Amino acid sequence: MERRRTILFVDDDEDMLEIGGIILRKAGYTYVPADSAEVGLEILLTQKPDLIILDYFMPGLNGYEFFQTLVKNVKYHSAKDIPVIMLTAASEQDVERQQLFELGLSAFLQKPFGNRELLNVIENVFILNDLQLENKKLEEQIKRTEYKYQDLIENASDLIFTLDPEARFVFINRRLKQISGFDREKWIGKKCIEIIHKEDIEKSREHLSKAINGKSRIFETRLNLNGSKSIYLSINCNPIFEKGQVVGCVAIARDITEEKMLEQEIVELKNFNESIIQSMGSGLLTINLNNTITSFNNSATEILGYAPDEIVHKRLQDIFPEEDCEKILENVKSPQQGLLNREMPLTAKNGKPIFIGFSVTPRYDTKNHRVGTIISFKDISQIKHMQTEVQRMDRLASMGVLASGIAHEIRNPLAGIKTIAQTLEEEIEHSDHKREYVSRIVRQVNRMDDLLKTIFSYAKPREPKLKYHRLNEIIYEVFALLENRMKKQSIKYQSFFHEELPLIYVDFYQIQQVFINLFLNALDAMPDGGTLQLEAIPKVTTLNRLDRRGRAFPVQNESSLFVDVTLQDSGIGISEENLSSIFNPFFTTKPQGSGLGLSIVYQIVTEHNGDIQVESEHDKGTTFKLLLPTEE
Repeated sequence: MERRRTILFVDDDEDMLEIGGIILRKAGYTYVPADSAEVGLEILLTQKPDLIILDYFMPGLNGYEFFQTLVKNVKYHSAKDIPVIMLTAASEQDVERQQLFELGLSAFLQKPFGNRELLNVIENVFILNDLQLENKKLEEQIKRTEYKYQDLIENASDLIFTLDPEARFVFINRRLKQISGFDREKWIGKKCIEIIHKEDIEKSREHLSKAINGKSRIFETRLNLNGSKSIYLSINCNPIFEKGQVVGCVAIARDITEEKMLEQEIVELKNFNESIIQSMGSGLLTINLNNTITSFNNSATEILGYAPDEIVHKRLQDIFPEEDCEKILENVKSPQQGLLNREMPLTAKNGKPIFIGFSVTPRYDTKNHRVGTIISFKDISQIKHMQTEVQRMDRLASMGVLASGIAHEIRNPLAGIKTIAQTLEEEIEHSDHKREYVSRIVRQVNRMDDLLKTIFSYAKPREPKLKYHRLNEIIYEVFALLENRMKKQSIKYQSFFHEELPLIYVDFYQIQQVFINLFLNALDAMPDGGTLQLEAIPKVTTLNRLDRRGRAFPVQNESSLFVDVTLQDSGIGISEENLSSIFNPFFTTKPQGSGLGLSIVYQIVTEHNGDIQVESEHDKGTTFKLLLPTEE
């Protein structure tokens, strides 16, 4: 429903107010009377009528003064645009008509007037005022649109410019400064070609000439930045027509420097990846869905002896026996985890048998469609040999540990023998030839004691040679040495190394000995199979605890970065009464154990300024937690 308009009627004549009210209410207007100019101004402070009808002559403020106050006083700023009709019974010479119209008066109405005349004037004023308001809105809208498009062009992310028929700049937006650092004012009127890199001038001149002659062009060029880095632009240039004639061209130029740099980086990355593939220590061979070899890196050549041109574009079955190919590709859709989880013998080009550990991974394109297979492999012949050597060394080490235990048990009776022999020697006369027998007994005891000292020095670790190493490399070698035994015992091994794991500052071989002992203990605790899990994460902490034998541990005043290693098995576990003694020398729960293994482990870790703790529950498994240093 259309809103009823409100009219404020200001007149000191009560009859006029009453008559005006009757006329306006019948015409459908909301009527607001005021019997003086002062009352009318007060009403305007709280209400905003759509029209004011004002008597010219009134006591106090007259109509002219009322209107002047309405227009000029900021107190009535919100009402100054309300149309005003002035009523007067005076002649034209007695009224300042010109001044009132200059102030914005909408209409004059001479008294006396009829009701139809009044309503016609009111209606015309409303029509005129509505037209003025609409025109004002349209003008503001046009200005806003002009400002909007000007702002869009000036602040566009692309460089926008226009050229005259001589290819001189007519307009350039602000983007020029942001892209090149050039002031656009200095380039207005200059030829566009002067801003182009010298190597791209001829090509750009040709494209601009075609655009000015009526053909749209898209081309790439570089800006001339006086020897600094190049700025690449992709320019879309279109002719400007007026009355069918070309009067210049308009161009939108996008900064594609980043895209160009990205293209270069992609090429460099491709070359970099290719160099990595060719330089990696493992052999890498890829085949398509027809088992045709598509790539063959340098390490593959070193391991197998084939040159790339001898093997690429041939089928895998043309190089290796059919049964070997089937074994390599048997689980291609769900390859087993880990390099050494799959291994097999192969014959190199020269006929030499080698042992490889390998992994097979499906190869997918960007649309996730399988397009082939990646085979990564490594010559593990040396590792297989090392496994044999470790088994032999394990037997020797066991003999050494046994000898150390026997030596410890022998020293006590030897001490008794020596004491008794020396006492007997003192009681025998010097002239008695039996004294020589006793002396020989003492010398033999001393000889045996020297031999026992040698055995003890064998059992004692040497001074560690500390350097920075990767923990996963140490664990990898330990796992490689014990993998066969794990398989025979049906033990599942799992490991996790944090992606930001720092280097550890240790003696490589002593820490390797630590993990060999811990792994062996775990394997001994799981004779019927189980799970062995290793996790390594960085950890900032301090070492301020007592050791497992109750001795004070060195206190660190500041926190340091360690590698926190957790080794957990699902074996038979350790009873609570034995848990506090497992690091004690010669303490063992194994029937054939010497009790030196974990004692040596603890000694090595503490000499590295690290820490080792154990948690265990009988028949539920054992967890060793180690802190290994990452700095001096």
